[in-house]
Amino acid sequence: MMPTDADGTEQSNPQHGDIRLRYEEQLDELRSGLVEMTSLVLENTRRAGTVVIDNRLDLVKEVQAADLPINELYERLEDQAFHILARQQPVAVDLRFLIATTRILYEAERSGDLAVNIVNRVEAHNGFPQIPSIHSLLTRLVDESCKMFGQAVEALATFDPEIGENAEAADDIVDTTTTRFFGTVHAHSTEIGLDSAVELTHVGRFLERIADHGVNIAQNVTYIVTSVFPDGEDIETMG
Repeated sequence: MMPTDADGTEQSNPQHGDIRLRYEEQLDELRSGLVEMTSLVLENTRRAGTVVIDNRLDLVKEVQAADLPINELYERLEDQAFHILARQQPVAVDLRFLIATTRILYEAERSGDLAVNIVNRVEAHNGFPQIPSIHSLLTRLVDESCKMFGQAVEALATFDPEIGENAEAADDIVDTTTTRFFGTVHAHSTEIGLDSAVELTHVGRFLERIADHGVNIAQNVTYIVTSVFPDGEDIETMG
């Protein structure tokens, strides 16, 4: 029972205010960590794009090494999210944020792995043949994939639900470029060799998946803010 003054008025407990303040700080730290992690993934994806577009084998080790702090952030932020869920009793938007955080962390960590997969393919083949039509579409695909993931970072930084609401339409552009890229690679498969064609197809798929992860992140932000995913599914679980 809350202690009372002589006139029967309940006394405020300063500890409650301190606990609430620390709770808010933990949520802010978690959100800042998500922005930091996704920003690192975006930076490394751009670096991986440079590797595959320009056959920059000298940057392969840099991309591989840059994935380590991303993985460390993933583990730390996941622990923080589960710690808050276990120790606090979040409701409404706070609970949605923590639920979505676990999904966002997965999407970001997987995107980081895909960036490494891209440079691993380049390294294994000592670069790819430079065919102008393939190079042009590959450059466009890298740009569009990074743009889509960049929108996810912006959504996290601003909590703008409209980014997630419009993400599917933006991703359609990536899908169209991916399809054109696959067709062009196939058309030149004899010229560049079957092995290179297969590996370039994998690279294209990795870039498409990074964009897809960006869509999922942005849509999770929409869910945090509105309690509804852009597909209209209301999965609000709070009473």
